[in-house]
Amino acid sequence: MSKKKIKIPKSVLDLRLSPKKFAKKNNIKIKGKGLSKGEKKRNLQRLRDQYSQTAVNGLNKAVKILSESDPDDKKIKKVKDGIENIILNPKVMKKVAKLYSKDPESFPNMMFLPRMIMMTLVYYQRDDISEEEKELGKELNVQELIEFCQKILKKQIKRYKKLGISSAMAFQLATIAPTTKIFKQNRGWYQKLIQTLYQIAETDSVDLKIVLPAIQKIDKKGSIDKKDFYEGFFSGFIWTRASNKNHTFNDSQKELHEDLIEQTLDYLNSIKSRKLKEIIKTYIKARKKAEENKTDGKRVIKFIDHANSNSAYTNIKAVVQELISDNSSNELYLS
Repeated sequence: MSKKKIKIPKSVLDLRLSPKKFAKKNNIKIKGKGLSKGEKKRNLQRLRDQYSQTAVNGLNKAVKILSESDPDDKKIKKVKDGIENIILNPKVMKKVAKLYSKDPESFPNMMFLPRMIMMTLVYYQRDDISEEEKELGKELNVQELIEFCQKILKKQIKRYKKLGISSAMAFQLATIAPTTKIFKQNRGWYQKLIQTLYQIAETDSVDLKIVLPAIQKIDKKGSIDKKDFYEGFFSGFIWTRASNKNHTFNDSQKELHEDLIEQTLDYLNSIKSRKLKEIIKTYIKARKKAEENKTDGKRVIKFIDHANSNSAYTNIKAVVQELISDNSSNELYLS
């Protein structure tokens, strides 16, 4: 997770402005005494053009900030609010789509926008939101937004399909992982990827032996190193919580869940003992901190189960036994 100080550009902060407030801030007069119909019409057009241009420029910067930053940072809420403010304005989003289509190369970070759009669409389709939010949701042009996402991710979707991924899954993977740069910049993205895989498994079977290599190779140039990607992914999965939600999984999700556990254990058992010990020590340290903050909980992998003499995971067994021998309290966090 990135710890660098977040700097939010003015264009990103301006995303939170309504058209009316934007007009006032930029001295665009759209009502008042002495304003002729012609002037009002010209000023309204000027407002639409400037607001939309500011929106597309701000979105391009805002989504990059989101891709690199800690989601719990207080400043990030301002960024999210600004992005959502634009997404919830169908007329502006239609204009944004046109501006992007005219010159996509000028907005390289827009590849990170589809995830925010899809999350917004899912949220406003929920049954447990307020009546006011439901009304906002009704105004959204779902089809146009999805088509815009597909346009933005056209290259990534095509690349995923070439790497053996189905069309539907290619879109979902492109939304969460349009480039492997996100994993280099923000390790928290592995957790988002894991959550997305479970979501995909709601309607489609997920073969990790095809999906994971495809993600690692999505960038034709500058892809993340294979060793770094798998280390980040599997060391991220051990953080997955064991919850009652697991009991509601369908068959595809259950298969994915078991496959993730099996492949994670196989990976951890295959790496050098020194690296494995480093990963598990980091895991223990973080769980201790989570316990202090009263946010700890059971995980899907219980390392202690693989410390007995019958375990086939000999490398894991030796490291876990050594860590418990070094400090008996470690057993609590490995259970």
